[in-house]
Amino acid sequence: MESGALTKRYYSISEVAQMFEMNISKLRFWEEQFPSLNPKRDRSGDRKYTQEDIKHLEEIVDLVEGQGYTIEGAKRALDAKKRKKQENQVIIDKLSEIKKFMQEIREALDEKINDDDEAQSA
Repeated sequence: MESGALTKRYYSISEVAQMFEMNISKLRFWEEQFPSLNPKRDRSGDRKYTQEDIKHLEEIVDLVEGQGYTIEGAKRALDAKKRKKQENQVIIDKLSEIKKFMQEIREALDEKINDDDEAQSA
């Protein structure tokens, strides 16, 4: 399944099942097993998968069918990935704060150097 070729905003359950060459019932089963796979529903109750849902399903399929994980193992792997992503975001946020602080110091030093240069030339 090549998710790079996704062009529509929403896909029906039959379209997604066809993309992954699986039965609709298997797709519904995986929705039950993986609460994070939760496509939107339209007014008539039909599932509408977004590109993000399809990418997530692609991860699940890779873990279970590609890498041979059990469903429980795949759940743990996805949870670990989510935790790692959150930990990385905390680090990124901290580094952004440090960068901002360093830029403020640089601006203050540049201002001080300019003030000193003006004082010497006067």
